[in-house]
Amino acid sequence: MNKDDIIRHLTRHVLDKKQAKISVDKVFDIIKHGLKRDGKVVISNFGSFHLKTALPVTRRNPKTGEKVQVPAKKKVRFKPSANLLK
Repeated sequence: MNKDDIIRHLTRHVLDKKQAKISVDKVFDIIKHGLKRDGKVVISNFGSFHLKTALPVTRRNPKTGEKVQVPAKKKVRFKPSANLLK
């Protein structure tokens, strides 16, 4: 399921397509803002999103064999709630 599928399903139940798209975009913006501000977003009975910092690492370019330094970066992780897994 992707973003368009979510909008399509929401349109069937409560809103027209334009309002559904605005609502879905706003929810994603709120999650993104929460991650930037607090580093964690918890949605009851669904799960939690949190930021994890990946340390810098040295990798190898498979074509040339040259060593390449990959900088540290932030990644988003999701942990589903027990209710979601049932």
